[in-house]
Amino acid sequence: MTATRSNHGGAGIDPETETAVVSHDWETDTSLSTTIVSTVASLSGRDPAELDRLYDRIDPDSLETLFEPANGSTSRNGGRVSFRFDAYSITVHASGTVVVTRAG
Repeated sequence: MTATRSNHGGAGIDPETETAVVSHDWETDTSLSTTIVSTVASLSGRDPAELDRLYDRIDPDSLETLFEPANGSTSRNGGRVSFRFDAYSITVHASGTVVVTRAG
């Protein structure tokens, strides 16, 4: 996951607006699920263990399979999946961008 508290090119975590835009890094051992849970935890100021279980909302393995690079290196060109997790709306884009906003 690449995210900072300041806004650099649209990426960042802003607890005041309860919005985050992060980029999942497919080149690391960090799973997409971990990126999502870590982002929500950072945004909400809570420990990841205090959050709802991600797999109660979406199958993390299927989500990973949908968006991981094809053949290990070819990025996916399009598509997105949106779902609710904890008190947030999550949208995962094929590019690896994850957008998290407080659900209304």
